[in-house]
Amino acid sequence: MLIKEKVIQNAKKFHDTGVKIGVVNDALMSMLGEGFITAPCTTSTNMYGAYEGGLINHILNVTKYAITINSNLPIDKQVDKDSIIRVSLLHQIGKSNMYLPQDSDWHKKRGEMYKFNNDNLSLKTGERSVFYALKSNIELNEDEVYAILNYNNDFGSSELNNKGEKLASLLKVANLTAMISDK
Repeated sequence: MLIKEKVIQNAKKFHDTGVKIGVVNDALMSMLGEGFITAPCTTSTNMYGAYEGGLINHILNVTKYAITINSNLPIDKQVDKDSIIRVSLLHQIGKSNMYLPQDSDWHKKRGEMYKFNNDNLSLKTGERSVFYALKSNIELNEDEVYAILNYNNDFGSSELNNKGEKLASLLKVANLTAMISDK
């Protein structure tokens, strides 16, 4: 759980960082809606971020860990910091309207605090995130789109030769690290 002040502080940090880096604008914030600020990241307390403000909190943690992990790589292996911030801030914004508060006490007792909004399940999270960004005139390069769409892939057998694969694998590790830190 986050206190209301932390939810507001996180929303401001997301907005200000996103504006500075060029991935947040009025059109995007309008599309995401007011509910984005309090949106959860998952549905159930046995996962991560299943609380008000959980989505932005998770996004900010992913951004922090991605930057840290990248800075610990040899300089010739590092990915552009601005791209890391861009994909980290955008990678799960597609979840902004994906969940609704659970109205079943039975489900709540089992830890299922939210349910899926069936009106918003036609696209996967990454696809919807890219859609929201592009629809809001946020410019993404090919590597950034690749990373947002593919960060959940298994890169264990890949050579990670192109920037998109490196960016996606960095995002994956940061995402997993943020999940661990939230438990």
